[in-house]
Order: sequence, then structure tokens, then C-alpha cells
Amino acid sequence: MAKEYAAHELLEVHEILTFKTACVAKSKVFSGLVEDPKLKEILEEDIELSTKAIKDLRKILEDSSK
Repeated sequence: MAKEYAAHELLEVHEILTFKTACVAKSKVFSGLVEDPKLKEILEEDIELSTKAIKDLRKILEDSSK
């Protein structure tokens, strides 16, 4: 059973998706520049978690259009 979302809910999901995509791009750039191993680890973890969030948010948007 597909979940139905209101237009404002889908807009908010889209806004979060846009923000998370920008966060991943920023973290990828900085992870290539940073030299501190702990900071690099934090950035790589952020990339991993944000990438999972992006997949989840895309699924919500895809499921809502069916």
C-alpha cells in the first residue's frame, strides 16, 4: 500500500534531499583537502550517512509518484 503525502510534505522532502546532496558534495571536496585523520574519518562517515539518507529520500519521492 502506497503512502500518500500532501504537496507540502513532498516539497519538504525535496528540500531536504537538495540540502543533503549539497552536504555530500561539500564533504567530498573537504575530505580530499583535509590532512587530519580524525577529521577525514568524520567527513567520510558524513558522506556515508548522507548518501544513505539521499537514497531513502529519493525512494520516498519515487513511491509518492506511483
